[in-house]
Amino acid sequence: MILIAGATGYIGRRVLKVLSEKDFSVRCLVRKPTIQKLDVLGIAKDANKNISYVTGDALNYNSLLAATDGIDVVYYFIHHMDSGKPEEGDKFDKLDRLAAENMARACRENKVRRIIYLGRICDPKEKLSLHLRSRKEVEDIIRASGIDYTIFRSSFIIGRGAAAFEILDSMVKKIPIIPIIDSDAAKVQPIFYKDAVKYLVDCLDKKETINKSFDIGGKDTLSYEKIIKRYAKELKIKRHYFRISTIPHWILAKVLSAISPVNANMVYWLTESLSNNMAAKLGDGEELKKIFGFEPLGFRESIVKILNENPS
Repeated sequence: MILIAGATGYIGRRVLKVLSEKDFSVRCLVRKPTIQKLDVLGIAKDANKNISYVTGDALNYNSLLAATDGIDVVYYFIHHMDSGKPEEGDKFDKLDRLAAENMARACRENKVRRIIYLGRICDPKEKLSLHLRSRKEVEDIIRASGIDYTIFRSSFIIGRGAAAFEILDSMVKKIPIIPIIDSDAAKVQPIFYKDAVKYLVDCLDKKETINKSFDIGGKDTLSYEKIIKRYAKELKIKRHYFRISTIPHWILAKVLSAISPVNANMVYWLTESLSNNMAAKLGDGEELKKIFGFEPLGFRESIVKILNENPS
């Protein structure tokens, strides 16, 4: 039996759909007794006998103890960025820490065999944003739990509904003159959402991934400037660009949250990470290819697929 913690999130829903199609028995941990978000992908409770639901909160240890009873593998996709208001400082990272510690403890108590986690690529030598520091801390908690783990780290996930992609989409479509920061030297390695999901699901029967961590990314390593310009080109939208030396983070976040469908708190914490490099470390791509037998798509290929998909 598999438990997905964060089953109604962007990646959680898509992992659930693939696991269900493969006839795995899956239990979904949800904070509210609703499956509306799951129904968006055609995952209906009565149509999928192998899916069950348990209401709980990762901040409540006893609810996790009940949720992990009889579970073999936990997919951990929980974060609290949407509830972390900038004016409250470091509130959300404390919530993330508590939730991860609760899950690790509950998994030990119920003898869960493995935790699979999707974190974020980061360079620990850099001064990390709060978002990236928190994701790394959760990763460290899982690694130190005493339970077998597989950890994947991604940067920019390309897919309709994914927060970073929705911000990019809104910016390119709604801002005719886009500012480019001169000092924009950070590099990221975007990954198509289906490739990320494939890694997460296929690792279940890959013994080589047990107690290992991998950076996952597509073929292209790009600056944010190139991402913006290439996306506008694929949309066939003419945009003008002007260079500025810097822009206050809070102003950028305020503008982007006003034009995008993404939670304003999440926009703030995501844009704070724009100065951090999120490119996969050397060697992970080749090792992943040997284990999984495929190569992720490049940026343009991913965008073309997204543009040809039905919205979901």
